[in-house]
Amino acid sequence: KDCGSRPCLNRFQFAKATVLAIMAADWKVPKAAREMGSASTAMALTSLAFNPFDVVKTKIQTQNQLVSGNLPSAKLYTSARHCMRTLLAEQGFFRGLWLPGLTASVVRDVINGGIRMGLYPSSVKTINDASSSLGLQLPGLGVKILAGWLTGMVGAYAGNPTDIIKIRLQAESGVIENGVYVTGLYKGSMPSYRSAGHAFMEIVRNEGMLGLFRGSSANVARAALVTSAQMSSYDQTKSSLGELSQSSSLLQTLFGNEAVKVAVASFVSGIVAATAAAPADLVRSRVMDDCRADKGESRYAGSADCVRKTIQHQGFFSLWKGWVPAYMRLGPQFMVAFPLMEVLRTKAFGLPPF
Repeated sequence: KDCGSRPCLNRFQFAKATVLAIMAADWKVPKAAREMGSASTAMALTSLAFNPFDVVKTKIQTQNQLVSGNLPSAKLYTSARHCMRTLLAEQGFFRGLWLPGLTASVVRDVINGGIRMGLYPSSVKTINDASSSLGLQLPGLGVKILAGWLTGMVGAYAGNPTDIIKIRLQAESGVIENGVYVTGLYKGSMPSYRSAGHAFMEIVRNEGMLGLFRGSSANVARAALVTSAQMSSYDQTKSSLGELSQSSSLLQTLFGNEAVKVAVASFVSGIVAATAAAPADLVRSRVMDDCRADKGESRYAGSADCVRKTIQHQGFFSLWKGWVPAYMRLGPQFMVAFPLMEVLRTKAFGLPPF
C-alpha cells in the first residue's frame, strides 16, 4: 500500500503507536471519567481471565434449589473442584468453563466495575467535603465504607441486566444434543437462550423490562457489601502498611515498596469481600436464575423469601455455599485488578496512584 510521505505501519506497529500516543497524551478528560475508564478497563480484562471461576460459583450456588413440593433438587456437584473437573471432562476448558456468559460478564464489569471502583475516589472526596462543610468529622474508615456502599449500589443497579443474563447463561450451560441439554443443571431441557443478545430480547419479551431487574435488591445488597468491604479494606490496608513501614527499618524493608503494599492490600480485600458478600451473592444467583417466573412457576417471591426458604430447608450456613469458588474468583481477581488498575491510572490515564 502506498502511504505517501508517511511510513507504512502494520497492525502491531499501529496498535503500539496508538497506546504510546494515549500514554503520552495531555489529558483534558475530566478526572472522574479517567478514573472510571481505568477501573472499567482493569475489571473487563480480569473478567476475561477469571470467568471460569464465576461459572463454577454460579453452578454451585444455583444447584440444589427448591423444586416441586418445596424440596431441594439433587446436588450435581459435590464441590468446586468436582464441578470444575466435571465441566472439563464434559465440554473442555473453552466451552465448559471460559465461554459461558463471557460477553455479558465483560459488559457487566465495564459498567459495574467502572462505577464501583472508578467513582470511589470521587465519592470519598465528596463525602469528606460535605461533612467538613457541615462541621462534622467523620472517621476515615467510615467514610471509605460509606463511599464503597454508595458506588456499589449505583454500579449494581446499572449493571443488573447484564448480571442476570450472565447468571442464566452460566447456570444452564451444558452439552446440547438434538436441541436438548444432555449434561448440566438443565439436563433434559431445551436451551432458553442462544446468546447474550438473544437472552436480553427473550427476557424483555417474556418478563418485560422489569425482568432485567429481577433480583436487583439482592444484587444491590451484594455489590454494596462487596464494594464497601473491597475498597475500604484495600484503601485502609494500604494506608496502614504505609504508616507501619515508617516505624522501623525492618518494616520499611518489608512494606515500603509500593508493589508489596498493593499485593498485600489486594489479598486482604479479596478475603474480606468474599466473606461479607457471600449470603447476598447466593441469594442474587438463585433469584436471578429463577427464570420460570414468566411461566408462573417461580420458586421465590423475592430476595427475602429466598433467604427464608434457603435457611429453612438447608440451614443458616448454606448462605455461604459457594464461598470457595467465590474467593477463587474475587481473591485472584483483586490481586490482578488492583495492580492493573494502578498501572493504568499512572501509565495510561494520567492519574496518581490510588
